[in-house]
Amino acid sequence: MPAGRLVLTSCDGALAHYAAADLADITDRAVAVLAGGTEAWKAAGLPLERGVPHSLEEVDDVYKRPYEGTDNAAAAMQAYLDWEFGLVEQLARDGTHGFRVL
Repeated sequence: MPAGRLVLTSCDGALAHYAAADLADITDRAVAVLAGGTEAWKAAGLPLERGVPHSLEEVDDVYKRPYEGTDNAAAAMQAYLDWEFGLVEQLARDGTHGFRVL
């Protein structure tokens, strides 16, 4: 029998139920969902960890926004945001694609 149960959470616990159903299909461990999710955990004053401090393998699939991080210059972050906000206008000028603004 595998050790310990797996307890999943999400902000309010709702999305964790979807993952729990899938996870239960591929493991012999007991799978549970934290009632009320991470928000209820925080409201109860319980401790939180950030990042992935106890990973068994190197984490290589973490999504970071292009402007996240403490080593990014403010100018680089602003340049990205300017590009992002100007994208619709840029696509309108281009005219060679099939996108349209709804």
